[in-house]
Amino acid sequence: MACVNKKAVTFLAIAIMSVSTAFGSGYQLNEHGARAVSMGGAFVARAWDASAIYFNPAGLSYVQGFNVMLGGTLILPNTTFTGPYPNNTEWKMNSISFFPPNAYVSYNFNNGFAAGIGVFTPDGLGTDWPQNWVGRFIITKINLQSFNINPTVSYAFGDFISIGVGFDYALGSVLLEKYNPTPFSDATGNPITPFIHMQGDANGTGYNFGIMLKPIKNVSVGFSYRSKIDFKTTNGNATFSQAGVLAGLLPGGAVSTSLPFPENWYAGIAYKGENYSVEADFQHVGWSAYRQLNITFANHTTLQQNSSIIGDYSDTYIIRAGGEYNLDKMWTLRAGVFYDKNPIPDAYDAPILPDADRLGLNAGVGVNLTNHLAVDASYMFLPFKQRTITTSAYGFNGTYNTTANLIGIDLSYRL
Repeated sequence: MACVNKKAVTFLAIAIMSVSTAFGSGYQLNEHGARAVSMGGAFVARAWDASAIYFNPAGLSYVQGFNVMLGGTLILPNTTFTGPYPNNTEWKMNSISFFPPNAYVSYNFNNGFAAGIGVFTPDGLGTDWPQNWVGRFIITKINLQSFNINPTVSYAFGDFISIGVGFDYALGSVLLEKYNPTPFSDATGNPITPFIHMQGDANGTGYNFGIMLKPIKNVSVGFSYRSKIDFKTTNGNATFSQAGVLAGLLPGGAVSTSLPFPENWYAGIAYKGENYSVEADFQHVGWSAYRQLNITFANHTTLQQNSSIIGDYSDTYIIRAGGEYNLDKMWTLRAGVFYDKNPIPDAYDAPILPDADRLGLNAGVGVNLTNHLAVDASYMFLPFKQRTITTSAYGFNGTYNTTANLIGIDLSYRL
């Protein structure tokens, strides 16, 4: 084996640390209730079911009685990468699916005060590429999961104004797998390309609050805020395989890091007619919280060193609009649309979680099965703008094409 030089150390450290981009490519989820999703997520000014715990806790005071809401969203993404340039080979991501759940319970005390608790998935998803694909030294698989436990209280001052506050406890896990190139060869002259498996649990805390106003008849205005959460690993671990004679320099072991779940604020205005309602929202996402990510190894060797990588994300926004129409006491039709501006500079867009501006096209239906039981279903088609990268910080220029289909369902029970 050739001697270990500074260039080789830097080369492998960068390869190992490229995992950090897994925490910065559009990993936020906004699907927290089928009724809201079917209207493009425009729900902050008329949070009229138990999912108000997420969208605007002030709305709980206008949700009568005892409510239980359970469901989730099936997410079916499809991504291809053509490149790296000047090659024009097309690579397709393996078929994968995700099902972030949601669950809410609320109770209105009929004196202006209401309380509830929600469990949902604010951030997550991942990718799964073929083991032999051209980008295997950047990523083969990543899976990020999180769950937010959100107890909430709300108080209404008559029909004019209500306020709500909540506490957020986030917990979850991350898994990453990839190959790492080295300048070394084994005794037969074959390149040594260690395979890294990293996983760990993480947690963090935050808060949220909201306000809802009804300034004139049939019009409501809403604002809500969710703080940034620093999601810190608690028992991260890295293991290397296929390292050959480099195994002693890649012992793996404990690893720690922290990634931000960005702050969000939402503002919206809604109008309620006799048989319909419509709303328009603006959502601000504080992605500038992700500037640099540091990963720390407990065990240090010549090839296994602490490192960091620059993200340089920008704050961004989502514009939403949607509405619903009551056909009768049993059936409600819904539709919505949104535009989501991605925060990632071209240099750092990568196949770990490729991102681009996207347009959400939404539709759904609500069915009152009985006086106490209802089902809401939603469908979203999510086409991403084709994105061609020519200034990749990883030397991985090419073109990404992504679409996703999302199918949501929630069952609600009210007393």
